[in-house]
Amino acid sequence: MDRQSLADWVHHLGDRDLPLLQGTAAILSIVDANPQMSMRAVGRLVQRDPGLALKLIRVANGVPHRHFRTEVVALDEAVMMIGTDGLKRAIQELEKLPDVLSTNAQSYYRYLAGRVAYAATLAEAWAENRHDMIPSEVGLAALLYDLGELVWTIHDERRMARYMELVRDGQVLPHEAEYVALDVSLETVGHALAERWQLPAMVRECMCPANARHARAMGVMLASNLARDAMAAWDHPGVGGNLDQAARYLDCSSEELADYINGATEHFNAHVDLYGLDPVPLLDEETIKAYREKGARPPEPVFCLMPRSDRYEQARSQLASHSLENRDQVLDVLLEGLHEGLGLNRVVFARLSDIGDTLSAERMEGTDHEPAFNRFELNLAGGHLIAVMMKRPSAFWLNPSNCDEVWPRVPHSMRTLIGVREFFAHSVFVGDQPYGLVYADRRSEVCALDRRALKGFKTLVELATAHLESLRQAGRGRL
Repeated sequence: MDRQSLADWVHHLGDRDLPLLQGTAAILSIVDANPQMSMRAVGRLVQRDPGLALKLIRVANGVPHRHFRTEVVALDEAVMMIGTDGLKRAIQELEKLPDVLSTNAQSYYRYLAGRVAYAATLAEAWAENRHDMIPSEVGLAALLYDLGELVWTIHDERRMARYMELVRDGQVLPHEAEYVALDVSLETVGHALAERWQLPAMVRECMCPANARHARAMGVMLASNLARDAMAAWDHPGVGGNLDQAARYLDCSSEELADYINGATEHFNAHVDLYGLDPVPLLDEETIKAYREKGARPPEPVFCLMPRSDRYEQARSQLASHSLENRDQVLDVLLEGLHEGLGLNRVVFARLSDIGDTLSAERMEGTDHEPAFNRFELNLAGGHLIAVMMKRPSAFWLNPSNCDEVWPRVPHSMRTLIGVREFFAHSVFVGDQPYGLVYADRRSEVCALDRRALKGFKTLVELATAHLESLRQAGRGRL
């Protein structure tokens, strides 16, 4: 998604509110009947409806107030800022869901609203367990994590219906369904809208896949994935891997994890009718153990991403022109060209640390819902394949003809992380100094890499490297 297209979409969508769910107005009667209700409790009521939550946080952060010198980061703070009268005005001002969408699209939107509300409940509970300073801030970040998906549902009913058809059973990953059904990145649109609206920093940071290396953001991403599993009654291809990651994240047993998840589930099920969904089943220790032992079951690809010659040529032309203003633009065009132009499912730029001992993911494409993969990090000690590649500019294609020989030289942490035995890698040098690594794969070996893709991969990486070098020589911004 190029910069101009993104800017056009943000301009088009930037004044839209999310609609109010039917039944949300009942919050007012609950608040009126309980005048001593804490702001935290009111905030949790608001958190049930992402449309109302988004409205309140935007209104609260738009109000100058001498007692609040920093941004309002959570819904309890927002309610405290604008008061119950402000809450009433927000409810009255928002359009109601039946007035905005067709019957079928309302069903999609209610499903999404329920899913993000479940994720928010789960993430906030985990934050409390981890003794987070502001658990409700984490809850809000989880609620708005899929902002792009929520906004697009009210913008384009027809294409979102196709998208939802692809992703509901888990056989197609969300970012691959976007590639086919929408031709936009929902994560990118959501993040751009969050920036335009100046939503709290935590909300914006969680929308960047590379921030999975931070514990708070990782919790939000995991909760979002588990919410998808929960909405499918835990019958979802990735549930085993997601539960195992959650247990590792919380450093807990399967029994403890069941307690954490079931607490959130019971809270959600108490108001599940708001979304028109079935109650989420509870999990017991043995079920979680069984899921974890099976691990993740990546679905067999329903389709392989097709290259798009126009997107590739656009990226090639931009990189060759040396007209981009800074290294961020160069890397964005490179990764988009590899993902959208060549149809490479997962693309990573990993930056070399200042002391030259570690490569850490800085930018990704096609990995929005893979938080474990987004912690891509490689230690260069030990003389393994990647360490050798970082000694000079070089490209490598791991493929069936060399895998038996080379696979043992791939660092163990990388083998575990990527889950495939075929990939492209290219070390990047700027000014004769090692700078980083570009990695790409097709996520599944069913969708094989080929020489044509390798040629395009090498071409774009080499053009990007030359562009970075020209920026360095011109002294234009940091590298």
